[in-house]
Amino acid sequence: METKARREKMEWVQVRMGFDGMLVVGRKGMGGGLALFWREKDMVTVLGYSANHINVSVHLPDKIPYRLTCFYGYPERARRELSWRLLRGLKSSTVMPWIVIGDFNDIASPSEKKGVNPYPDGLIRGFNDTLNYCELCDLGMVGYRFTWDRGRGTDHWLEERLDRAVGNVEWCVAFPEAIMRNILTLNSDHSAIFLDPDGSPVCRVHREFRFKAAWLLDEECKQAVERV
Repeated sequence: METKARREKMEWVQVRMGFDGMLVVGRKGMGGGLALFWREKDMVTVLGYSANHINVSVHLPDKIPYRLTCFYGYPERARRELSWRLLRGLKSSTVMPWIVIGDFNDIASPSEKKGVNPYPDGLIRGFNDTLNYCELCDLGMVGYRFTWDRGRGTDHWLEERLDRAVGNVEWCVAFPEAIMRNILTLNSDHSAIFLDPDGSPVCRVHREFRFKAAWLLDEECKQAVERV
């Protein structure tokens, strides 16, 4: 979501990752842009797309076919109604199991925001009304509870859960072990979200922490620890 990249850059990424299929929605100016990659060419059928979504049907071996919508909501609050209208319009386009994942630029409850100034109740209510209309349920999330931040380390530090996966009952029944993971990143103000339909466990490497006595010779060591 919001690649901010030209098609040439996405083609380079496709080659480096070894994917056969790709759909790119071009950026506008220096912002926007969407991209979807898939491993094998027969795995995905494109149903439609716009500057705010990519809609496909997914066909995996030994799995029931389902519809995947990659969604990018308008970041401007004055245009959220357009995001909700788009999602409502996508509801009736197929009767397949349906999963929607992406950056909705909306939160579903006050607890999904941390920082100054409360989130407008009208926006929360409008987003939830849209999810209810579309019969989409939140899949939850494993990991840190926020997926976006701004102003880290300042008095105006904001954190919100703008990214999520929501599915209809048919999709949730077909993939009862599905897990949505929040993966913190270093080079973006958004986390990377990873939806695993099979709920495969993540292999973690545990490394023993070793303190270096030489750090104590640095005059700023104590101050650095206290700041953290």
